[in-house]
Amino acid sequence: MRDDPGTRGHTSQHVHELLSFHRDNLPLAVIEWDSDFRIARWSRHAETLFGWPADAVIGLHPFDFAFVFPEDAEAVAEVIRRLLAGAEPQHVSTNRNLTRAGTLVECEWHNSIQLDDQCRVVSVLSVVHEVTERNAAERRNRELLAREQALKDQFRAIFESAPGLYLVLTADDYRIVGVSDAYLEATYTDREAIIGRQLFDVFPVTPDRSNAAGVEELSASLERVKRYGQPDTMPVLRYPIPDPATGGFEERYWSPINVPVFDEQQRLSLILHRTEDVTDYLDDAPTIEPTNLELIARARELKTLLERHRSSEEHWRRLFAEAATGIVQADTQGRFLYANQAFCDMVGYSEEELRATDFLALTHPDDRQTNTDELRRLLAGTTNSFVIEKRLLDYRGGIAWCRNSVSAQRDMHGTIVSLVAVIEDITAQREAETHQRSLAQRLTRSLENMGDAFYLLDENWCFSYLNHQAERVLKRSAAELLGHSVWDAFPEAQESELWACYHAAIESGEAQQFTFYFPPLAHWFEVNAYPGEEGLAVYFRTVTEKKRLEAQLQEAHRMEAIGHLTGGMAHDFNNLLTVVMGNADLLVEALADDTRLSPLAQAVADSAQRGADLTQRLLAFARRQALAPQPTDINRLIHGLTEMLRRTLGDQIELSFHPGGGLWSANIDPSQLESAILNLSINARDAMPDGGQLTIETRNTSLSAQYADSHLELAPGDYVCVAVSDTGTGIPEAIRERVFEPFFTTKEKGKGTGLGLSMVFGFLKQSAGHVNLYSEEGEGTTIKLYLPRIRQAAADPQPLPREESRLSGSETLLVVEDDEAVRKYVVAQLEAAGYGVRQAKDGPSALAILADDTTIALLFTDVMMPGGMTGRELAIAARRLRPDLKVVYTSGYTENAIVHNGRLDEGVRFLGKPYRPVALLKVIRETLDED
Repeated sequence: MRDDPGTRGHTSQHVHELLSFHRDNLPLAVIEWDSDFRIARWSRHAETLFGWPADAVIGLHPFDFAFVFPEDAEAVAEVIRRLLAGAEPQHVSTNRNLTRAGTLVECEWHNSIQLDDQCRVVSVLSVVHEVTERNAAERRNRELLAREQALKDQFRAIFESAPGLYLVLTADDYRIVGVSDAYLEATYTDREAIIGRQLFDVFPVTPDRSNAAGVEELSASLERVKRYGQPDTMPVLRYPIPDPATGGFEERYWSPINVPVFDEQQRLSLILHRTEDVTDYLDDAPTIEPTNLELIARARELKTLLERHRSSEEHWRRLFAEAATGIVQADTQGRFLYANQAFCDMVGYSEEELRATDFLALTHPDDRQTNTDELRRLLAGTTNSFVIEKRLLDYRGGIAWCRNSVSAQRDMHGTIVSLVAVIEDITAQREAETHQRSLAQRLTRSLENMGDAFYLLDENWCFSYLNHQAERVLKRSAAELLGHSVWDAFPEAQESELWACYHAAIESGEAQQFTFYFPPLAHWFEVNAYPGEEGLAVYFRTVTEKKRLEAQLQEAHRMEAIGHLTGGMAHDFNNLLTVVMGNADLLVEALADDTRLSPLAQAVADSAQRGADLTQRLLAFARRQALAPQPTDINRLIHGLTEMLRRTLGDQIELSFHPGGGLWSANIDPSQLESAILNLSINARDAMPDGGQLTIETRNTSLSAQYADSHLELAPGDYVCVAVSDTGTGIPEAIRERVFEPFFTTKEKGKGTGLGLSMVFGFLKQSAGHVNLYSEEGEGTTIKLYLPRIRQAAADPQPLPREESRLSGSETLLVVEDDEAVRKYVVAQLEAAGYGVRQAKDGPSALAILADDTTIALLFTDVMMPGGMTGRELAIAARRLRPDLKVVYTSGYTENAIVHNGRLDEGVRFLGKPYRPVALLKVIRETLDED
């Protein structure tokens, strides 16, 4: 590989990796060599360029197969040695290579090395660009220039050796720029002495002015040639020549002709002065016309030489004009003298427009100093030529990148008279290089800025690139991981699903998507692994939070399903208990004097009450109970409970209450909160069989959005926290997730229903609150209730209503109940109290009765009924018929008919099942007596 001057650009380590990973998408061949300089990667474009498939050359050294042109072998070996020694991080070179078919291709190699942590070379990445055509064009240009110079040299040799007497003069000031040997001999002059001098300085007027007429005639003839552009034949004239031997002037007579020479723009540039010495043919006549045949022959010879010169010059100009590469000629100041069409097309100016400017004016300002420095060295003779890549400005101000090969044109004395530049448009190449760098930068930015973690593994499972997100998620820096095997860096991964899926991706060549849990990082990961020839590209993200929320959602759905089941059971059971409790109360009253049957009737009533309590807890868990939340002073409520709690807990349990100062009001159903605190206290007592401490604390707290996001159905905001803590046995970790499930209990059989904590859970969720449990086995348990704050002062507790003495009446009532046993029981109780009773089993039949009987004063209806009409819908339709109709609802559970957002609708009278006769008669009487 022959060294090129300098390197082109800089490639960082991760861009090196990205180019390697995406090499098949690049428009150039990409080859990666290992630390022994054997082929590790061979891109698809390398296969196309050199003809060898990757599987045929992987593992080979460049000298193991017919790849390096033999004449370049020594230079290639030296470059390899320097690269592997780490002498140059980047290196650009050109060399000739052989394709598989034996074809010679010329390539430009951009080589960059990759070092490990000990600065040892681990690989070399080569980006290869074929320059066969470009170099061929440059060689053609050089050949053209050489041919031009050869033609000039040939013309000069022919001219100087011609037998005639010739001078070549500049058209403006008649300076001598060319002379034949015959002329020098005839005039006793030396070429070096007269070249560059003015004609009349070399041949001045004689001191005695005997040749003055000849000088004037010659000057007039030259002026005629300049004016008319036509050859001018002069008569024989007397023109003495200085004789260096004698120091005087030798008498001579001449027969001259002056011929104009035009350049390709048809401008007069030179005058060819051809003369014959006719002194020997004259008989002292001052002037005669030439008649000697030799003169005629020499005139013809001169004409032939002129035509040959013009033909050669025309051929040279045509070659340059038609060349595909830009070719220009400029003077030593950089002013344009000539430009071919290819260059004119490149910059968009005509040749005439170019002559009015200079090369530096068309050069981009940022490149002018470099161009000037190179030109200065050339003119100083430090170098004969130079090559520079620079930007040219076209006629629109656009930029064209070009490679300029500039050489000096010298006259016969070696003086630089002009500059010739061969100009190759490399804009497309530069744009491709810029695009390549931009692509690498965009890839890097995209990978660094994307939300997913990303890393590359090479064929040895070693990290070759990690973005910042990967460093963050893996909790390891890129410096720690690059060059190390993923299995060494994370040995636990070999025992996980990661090992199998990564190997499956490599073996099958197909992408793998999977989710797995990695204990060392305590995270769930969602992984996408994409195999490639160079290894594996891995995109991954943590989905631990997603997994947790999915588990919460599944748990919520399970609890919801249980709630629907328990709610439906409670509805049917409450209907049964309504009949059982009501009749049991009647039996207890009727058998009060019967010592044998009275205890049995009381046992039935007590059992029915326990069943009612059980269904109430089921409804609380299912969030189907009718709550009546109100602004509540929590400290005052708990103070009112402490005496009952001490009696319930017994002497072995020490109760302490620490009320929080400035406690907010909470929006909660006071009676249900009392039941919840009582349930938690009883559970705490059972966890401390040998006694202990029960502490109740209150305080204000605010739950953040981050905390709320991790708990379903919880809104961020202000809450009143009630913490109930014990010093009991604690809850084993294995069962902590289940303690709020209904019917789950750790108590001995028969000592617990498993509904206490589930009732608390359902009550808090229905109240838009939250419950949390903290427990350590052997260290005790704390359960925190979060009650929603309300910005309204707590109302003073209402005094208990005194018992009404009158529960009877004579009004007409309409009872609507789909359960026949319950309906008969209710009708019997109301009729026994003196009321007139009409009855219906569903809404439509009830409306028909209301339309016929205008004496009905009150509607007592079940909420949930068959027939397509709820009790709420029935009441609305009934009040359209009878706006003054009173309504009392009853139900085993309410669904959403009269309860919304966990509370009874405004103005609703409700009697929950099961209920006793006294409660039924009381609510009926109170409703009828309302204004």
